[in-house]
Amino acid sequence: MGYREFFPFGAKSIEIVFKCNGCGHEITSEELFLPKLNYLVDDANNQSNEYAYCSHCEKEFDISVNVAFSDSYVEISDVPSLDILDIIENSDNDDYYNEQIDSILSGSDYYDIFLVEMENLKSLNDVDLKSKELQNTLLRQIYSSVISCLEDYLSSTLINEVLNKEENFKNFVKTNPKIKERKFSLNDIYQELDKINDIVKKELVDVIYHDLPKVRNMYQDSLKIQFPEIADLMSIIKTRHDMVHRNGKDKEGNVIRITESTIDDIIEIVEEFAMDIESKVRHTGVLGKIPPIS
Repeated sequence: MGYREFFPFGAKSIEIVFKCNGCGHEITSEELFLPKLNYLVDDANNQSNEYAYCSHCEKEFDISVNVAFSDSYVEISDVPSLDILDIIENSDNDDYYNEQIDSILSGSDYYDIFLVEMENLKSLNDVDLKSKELQNTLLRQIYSSVISCLEDYLSSTLINEVLNKEENFKNFVKTNPKIKERKFSLNDIYQELDKINDIVKKELVDVIYHDLPKVRNMYQDSLKIQFPEIADLMSIIKTRHDMVHRNGKDKEGNVIRITESTIDDIIEIVEEFAMDIESKVRHTGVLGKIPPIS
């Protein structure tokens, strides 16, 4: 079953582009309206079952659309993940992207915020709830929040650097695949230039920031910064996905065992990762009222 993540916030519906595994024809699904997020339960009851149809060989595909705060994704029966070519988000709120960008650009203390949140998660990890069941739930929430904090740091850093530095902005426009693929005639060039800021903002907000291979490429291409090794983090992110979407179990149904020591370990890995990036970002002459890293 093919799997691909997408960014649901600010979107009312999606269209999925994928290759038919029967005849190789490229299929674009009909507009699939997203299930509403349940604000009381993170990932429960936010799934809709859809289908797409190949007009060439008449094969039908079952599609599962899953929307959640932590990550949203589609699954397509019989289609390898590599053959899901694109997910097009259709926005119902043009102001959403500007609001998100304005919020991020309003401060430059995002690394300080990251460090404070890490300390808060360490404190939560020391809490004894006197109940094994409650303790396990708390540990799963802390585990997930560690990655959320890293995503927030990575997004805030990239957005600030791209939108506040002309060279980085140009690098982003030249290297971002979706922007590079846009086609227009010469008589539309000034109209397209007028829209470029909004296009870049949307692309920056829509990034799945725990998709580290993709984010690594964007940092490299736009900021000329090399990521540290991501293998350990990718394993942590995979475990987090299983816990969130399978209620603490892996694909085989085995309970994922999380302990206080596990949390300590992943916090250390994430902190070292962010520290490495922050030192490289500031070394290139970034914004920052952040004290030097010793």
